[in-house]
Amino acid sequence: MDVPYQYKQFDAVVVAGEGLHSYQVLHQHKAFLEIESRSVVSYVIDALLKAQSVRNIYVVGKKKELREYLRRDGIDLNHPKPITLLEQKQSLYENVWFAYMQSLPEPVPESHLENSIHKDKAILVVPCDSPLITPHEIDYFIAHADTEHYDYVLGLTPAKAMHPFYPKKGEPGIKMAYLHLREDKYRINNMHLVKPGRIENRHYIQTMYRYRYQRNIKNVVRFGIELFKKDRYRGYRFYLCLLVCLMCARLKLDRVADWVRRWVPKRRLETWVSQGLKTRFMGLVTPFPGATLDIDNNRDFEVMKLRFQDWKQYLRGLVERYPLPEDLSAHTAMTRVPVPSRMEASEKDTETVR
Repeated sequence: MDVPYQYKQFDAVVVAGEGLHSYQVLHQHKAFLEIESRSVVSYVIDALLKAQSVRNIYVVGKKKELREYLRRDGIDLNHPKPITLLEQKQSLYENVWFAYMQSLPEPVPESHLENSIHKDKAILVVPCDSPLITPHEIDYFIAHADTEHYDYVLGLTPAKAMHPFYPKKGEPGIKMAYLHLREDKYRINNMHLVKPGRIENRHYIQTMYRYRYQRNIKNVVRFGIELFKKDRYRGYRFYLCLLVCLMCARLKLDRVADWVRRWVPKRRLETWVSQGLKTRFMGLVTPFPGATLDIDNNRDFEVMKLRFQDWKQYLRGLVERYPLPEDLSAHTAMTRVPVPSRMEASEKDTETVR
C-alpha cells in the first residue's frame, strides 16, 4: 500500500554537468577546480554527507571524471551515505529530471507518473560550485521549507547576510548582484527543494538557467525577451522593475533602485512565478550565506581560495546564532502565510515576509 512521503529526509542532486550554457573558470569545469588540494564538488558532497536531512546523493556530470576526483579526495561512494554517479544529459533540466527519475524507489514510466504517488516526491537540488555550503544551513533550509503547501521552495539570502564577504580595505571579497524586492534585497542561495513531477512548465527552468548570470546585463535582457514571448499573465512588469533595479545598482543609483523595488512585493512575484511554472512556488529567506557563495568567474575563484579558511570560520560562528529546530522532522515554515492552491492565480498584494 502506498503511503505519502514523510518530510524527514530528502534525496539530494548535485548538478555537476558541463553543457552548452555552463560557465568555465580558468578554462576548467567548475566542479573540478581545486581549493586546498580538494575539488570544489567534493566540498559540496561532504556537506551533504554530514547533513541530517539528506538521504541519498546523486551527482550528475561526467561520470568518469567525477569518480576519479571523488576517489582522489577520499570520498567513499557507499559510506556513510550512498552516492550515485550519473552520466550527464544535454541540459540542466534533463540532468535534474534524470536524477529525479533514478531516485524513485521503483521504476515508473513517465507516462504513469501523473497518477503515481511518486509525483509528490521532493528532491534537494544544489550546484557543484558552492564550496562553502555547510551541513547546518542545508538542514536549516530543509527544516523550514514548507513542502506540504509548496512544490518548489527556493532559498533566498538577504543582502545583509552577504556584507561580511564584501571587499574591505586590505582584504579581497566578493560582491554579487541582487533581486531587489519591496521587503529587502536578496540573492538566490542555490538550494532548491522541488517536486519535479509537480512542475508542469519544467522546460522554463532551462531558459532561466541559460540566462542566470545576473552580472551580465545582456543575459538579463535576453531573458526578458524570452519572458515576454511566454508570459500570459502580464507579470513581466515585475521583471522590468527587477531589471531597472539591477541597472541602478550597477550605476550606484541606490535611491532610485529603492524607489522602484516598491513595485515588486515578494508575495506577488511568487504568485507570478507559480503561474508561469504552473506549480506552487515560494522563496524561503534564510540567514546563511555559504551556499550563496558560488564561483562564477576567475576573480571570484582566486578570492575564494585566499579567504576560504577565514570564511569557513565565520560560517561556523553562525551555527549557534541560528540553531536548528529540535525536531528536524517538523519542517514547519518560519512563519505561516496564506497558501495558494496548486493552480490559483491570486493577485492579492501582501507584504508578508517569510
